Amino acid sequence: MTAFLWRARVLRRYWKLAAVSCFSLSIALALGIIGLGVPNTFFALPPAVSAPDRLVMIGSRYGSSAAGLVSYPDYDYFRKNNHVFTDIAAAPNSIGALGDFNFEGRQVSLLSRPVSGNYFAVLGIHPFLGRLFSESDDADAQIAVMTYSCWQRLGADPHIIGKTLAAHHIIGVTPPGFSGAFYGVEGDLFTALFPYDSSPWRTDRTARRLSLSARFKSGVSKRQAQAELSGLSAQLASAYPREDRGWTAVVTRATALPPDAIGTAELMSSILVALLLLVLLLACANVANLLLAVAVGRTQEAAIKLALGAGRRRLIRDSLTESLVLCSFGGAFGYLIARAAIARFSSFSVTLPTMGVFSFSFHPRLDAMVLGFAVLLIVIATLATGFPSALHASSLHLAEILGGEMVASGKHRRMRGNILVAIQVAVCTLVLVGLGLCQRSLYNLRHVDLGFSARNLIAHTVLLQAEGYNEVRGKQLYQTLRRTAAAIPGVEAVTLAANLPLMGASAGPVQIPGGAKTISVGQSVVDANYFSTLGMPIVRGRPFSPSEREGSPPVVIVNQKMADLFWPGEDPIGKIVSAGNPMQNVTVVGVSANGKYEDLDELPQPFLYLPLSQHYLGYINVVVRTKGDPRRWSAPLTQALRNLRFKILFQPATLNDWMNLTLFRQRVAAGCFAILGALALLLSALGLFAAVSYSIRDRKKELAVRVALGSSPRQLLMMVLRETLSVAAVGVCVGILLGVSATMIFRSQLYGVRLAEWTSLAPAAGAMLLVSVLIGCISARRWIRTEPMEAIRHV
Repeated sequence: MTAFLWRARVLRRYWKLAAVSCFSLSIALALGIIGLGVPNTFFALPPAVSAPDRLVMIGSRYGSSAAGLVSYPDYDYFRKNNHVFTDIAAAPNSIGALGDFNFEGRQVSLLSRPVSGNYFAVLGIHPFLGRLFSESDDADAQIAVMTYSCWQRLGADPHIIGKTLAAHHIIGVTPPGFSGAFYGVEGDLFTALFPYDSSPWRTDRTARRLSLSARFKSGVSKRQAQAELSGLSAQLASAYPREDRGWTAVVTRATALPPDAIGTAELMSSILVALLLLVLLLACANVANLLLAVAVGRTQEAAIKLALGAGRRRLIRDSLTESLVLCSFGGAFGYLIARAAIARFSSFSVTLPTMGVFSFSFHPRLDAMVLGFAVLLIVIATLATGFPSALHASSLHLAEILGGEMVASGKHRRMRGNILVAIQVAVCTLVLVGLGLCQRSLYNLRHVDLGFSARNLIAHTVLLQAEGYNEVRGKQLYQTLRRTAAAIPGVEAVTLAANLPLMGASAGPVQIPGGAKTISVGQSVVDANYFSTLGMPIVRGRPFSPSEREGSPPVVIVNQKMADLFWPGEDPIGKIVSAGNPMQNVTVVGVSANGKYEDLDELPQPFLYLPLSQHYLGYINVVVRTKGDPRRWSAPLTQALRNLRFKILFQPATLNDWMNLTLFRQRVAAGCFAILGALALLLSALGLFAAVSYSIRDRKKELAVRVALGSSPRQLLMMVLRETLSVAAVGVCVGILLGVSATMIFRSQLYGVRLAEWTSLAPAAGAMLLVSVLIGCISARRWIRTEPMEAIRHV
């Protein structure tokens, strides 16, 4: 401790260096701590529930694929026939919007999260106010449990129990910090699972939409549970070979993510952690170069210590102790910065299409494991930053120093410094290349062929069933909705549809009559003018006709991918398939172009359209094409629907809003790369500036001689720039090679990116070389303008 404090006092003489070093290390270590806290929270730690060691998740796997979701019929079978779990709870892998409501004089938008009645009991959650769901509440569509965050947002009324919100009676409030194990979405209301949706997914074994949570019975191991579920899966495969053959239930660890999201999240977290470690490496190289420059400047001090009997171990220990002082202070400040950042940005609100503004919660847990990793990072940083200066201390020769044969700017010192600078430039170039690749992938996705025209489209969702409309009145309302929207000035076309491209679509079983296999195909119910309104080409056959009514022969339009899958090399027009709810034989009358139905980077997938005139829907999307920016028609469209006395109104959303939502993951990745790229560029600039400045200062005698011999400032500047650019060029080349290697590894996660994407590589290289030139000019300016007489006096 005494040595630690003494070295801290020594570093006070170099307080500017210490400040820059602590700043670099604290930022890098703060990012490292946050980066370690993210996977620790989502993957290493179970959700914040009681007895988490006995809680697991159940997914379904087809062959060797990653674990995914489970269908409701399979869930029901597992729950009733297993002997290893106390109970199994279910929740759809999605959230739902309840709409905009007036609550005690204020307009609020609400998110719902349907769960089974035993959900809270399986997780072991106790209420903050009132009570939570029980088995008897499974079929009660009139009650809801409010999340603690929603309760606070609405005023924290202690008498909220029994009040009505969004046509639901509030029976309880969840405890603080619990929001359900779903991506950190805080949500607003937990509702009953069974009345959640009238679609056939409850009986469709191919509609795998549920995330299951289960709790072990006492004494049951994971291996026993897996064996039992494998046996139950085999029974289902035997009983339902078309739907369940090849599918196996798997037990996975309980995390804050559903099984089908773990693989993608782990990959993204791994990339994030790797980037943060690169920034830490950059900061370490920065500090190491600064410490090496200081160590060289203190060569005479080291010589005196050697002359007085100090051993080389003592010099190495002093160098590492100084590095430990800087890294310890940097780690402490970094931890405080990480805690402050988590407290400030762990909860935030975003605007979602249709759903409006909602709160999200993200609370990385900095437990003992993260702190242990943080200490390990500090130790690694200490060794990495102190090693060059310790190596310099161990290579000193007293006789050469006292004889004047060793100069501070020796060949070995320059080589070590240049290596550290090259490492900084290479790492920064790699991060900038990653930023360019993300931006290029994002650009490609924004310009991908959607299969329709998203220009000037806006949609509004109406829940007819929730508004109390039966089928007869609902069909009449269809006409009213068309007339009302078409009467708005500036509206060019109006159509109705169950789902729109990029909004996702429900999937249902489809079979060729007499075929041996049933597959799940995405489908939507649409109006007759849907294809013309969206600008979606009909490549073969015809669109739906107004003459096709209920009672007339049922028809369907398939996309090109489905036509190629079911009838390769044949004309699909006039073919018969079994589809719909209930399944019936329908005739193909048209083939539409392939499109994007859920994600912009998805591969072509089969899809079919059913006519609205033959299939009634309890909910509908009113789609409007406008003459200008569709956001200008948001308020008029909302007001027009409000005049129809609807109780539940959603926020209208443009197709561009949905496109931005589907790009959320790519935008987050690009944002992270942008922040880290800016930080890496800043750290590299600081390190390069310090290295060049120290190098020029150590060569002031050489520069003085050159000035005295007639060298002009321009010649000296060109000399400094040549040396600076030569080192930077090596770093840039290494960074480019690393960038190409990273592209090879992560190319599958990028869209439309080539192996050597020069639109990203060239700007990154150019930026680093430009920064090197600027730093070289700024650093050399002070020393190259020395007067000749002053220069001779310093020789």
